[in-house]
Amino acid sequence: MWLWQGATFVLWWVTVFFLTTPVSAQTLRLEVRAPVEFSRVAGQIQDYSPAQLLETPWLSGVRGITAPIVVELVSESEARRNGIPDWVAGYAVAEHSLIVLFPTRTPSYPNDSLESVLRHEIAHVLIGRAARGRPLPRWFDEGLAVTVERPWSLTDRTRFAWTRIVDHQMSFESLDRRFGQGRVAAERAYAMSGALVRRLIHEYGVTAPAKILSTVALGHSFDAALRVATGRSLKSLELEFMVSQSVVERWLPFLTSGYTLWSAVTLLALLAFGVRRLKRKALRRRWEEDEAALWGEDQDQRVR
Repeated sequence: MWLWQGATFVLWWVTVFFLTTPVSAQTLRLEVRAPVEFSRVAGQIQDYSPAQLLETPWLSGVRGITAPIVVELVSESEARRNGIPDWVAGYAVAEHSLIVLFPTRTPSYPNDSLESVLRHEIAHVLIGRAARGRPLPRWFDEGLAVTVERPWSLTDRTRFAWTRIVDHQMSFESLDRRFGQGRVAAERAYAMSGALVRRLIHEYGVTAPAKILSTVALGHSFDAALRVATGRSLKSLELEFMVSQSVVERWLPFLTSGYTLWSAVTLLALLAFGVRRLKRKALRRRWEEDEAALWGEDQDQRVR
């Protein structure tokens, strides 16, 4: 009898521990698989702590979130054999808790380093776990991963502003397709998706993604989950985001970007150079006219 009571007591304490221990206090372990040539990079990844990623509000209450994640480092030759585009520095297979990285490749937007790629892909695995593997729109998955990975930067704002200018009538469906249409299209899709998720969080609170993911995890569609979290339908959100952006929101980040400022400086320098050349030409022409007039007067005096 006492043995049964003891087992019940232990079980009760284990249950209390998992229900009361914050997600951030638990440990997320990365299991690295790598050839000898990547041993140094493998050691750096093994020492990486994803504790910050576990502190995001949308992970609260998610059980099994800290199960180990396998990180596989792959050579360039193998990546080419598998047909991976050369601009892809890594990807995640959330349902298998697997991340594949290509250490020899230079990361492209929205990532700026291999560590940035790692954070981004860990976020994808955690998002998949929070949704219990149920489908999510690509823009929401990628936008949330970008948001978790790092703060909204001037580069993000500039890319978003430029994307709004060149793709101002993009729908959510076409936005999802852009991720598979090459590097440039994918970079624009990342910028747009990051802005979309940040807008959701700004308008409906930091818990909005958690409400969406938890509702999807229960078996509801993303549209239904969005209604629960925001009171808006997917179509309504699409129309509001794609149509109601103000002129200031579209142009101000672009006009204040480093690229625009340097372009303006270059243009002003070229303009100043052009004005200076025109002034020198006018001055030279006046000198020639004055010299011709003096030459004419001198000739007149000689004739006399």
